[in-house]
Amino acid sequence: MKYAVMVGALSFFSITAVANQTSGLSYDYVEVGYAKMDVDALDELSLDGYVVKLSKQLGNNWYLTGLYASTSDDMANSVSEDYRDIFQNGEYVGTSQLYTEGKLDVEFTRLELSAGYIQHLSAVTNVDYSINLGKLKYSTDFKAIVEERFNGQVFSSSEEGYSDSNSAEILAANVQVRHLVTDKFEVNAGIGYERLHDEESDNNLVLKAGFNYTLTEKAILGASYRYVDEYADITATLRYYF
Repeated sequence: MKYAVMVGALSFFSITAVANQTSGLSYDYVEVGYAKMDVDALDELSLDGYVVKLSKQLGNNWYLTGLYASTSDDMANSVSEDYRDIFQNGEYVGTSQLYTEGKLDVEFTRLELSAGYIQHLSAVTNVDYSINLGKLKYSTDFKAIVEERFNGQVFSSSEEGYSDSNSAEILAANVQVRHLVTDKFEVNAGIGYERLHDEESDNNLVLKAGFNYTLTEKAILGASYRYVDEYADITATLRYYF
């Protein structure tokens, strides 16, 4: 009888230990934080902003996620150069300046919904597979001012501007490994495929790596790097498990 009690106690302890270990790999969370986007074609811009993500586990093996991210930056430039000679009463009094100022605002927004399957390899390691659908939107706003100036006065002024926006539908498939190195420190890495369906319909390989560190039982500090051919996403987030 005492052996049965001991076996039962050990079994209970093992189940509890597994539960404690796998709680660090939960898919029930909300996270918010800083987001940065590096685009090869826009290397003069530093696009940063925020990201919000919600994940909900359904049963033991399925989960749903929603993600929204917005990053933006602006760039301004001005040029002043000699324009034309100014005469008063037939006498030369100086040279006017042509002043040109331009400002460009750029914004990227990303909205994604995902469904995934969780494979529990061990008490400290999960592999998840997901399908992602969403939209990536790119918008620009440009304004330019041209003025002729002389001796602190503006002789003439003109202003012009334009706005433009494009969007691409996102279809992606990803595989991710999550592993608890310790009860407080998780590392994760993934590989995937992303198709941006627009006029060019790009197909890209996705590589991702990150970590999560447990601050409290519910609060997790995380960071990740995601590379997709011509651009990369960097995030630093605070996650709350519920």
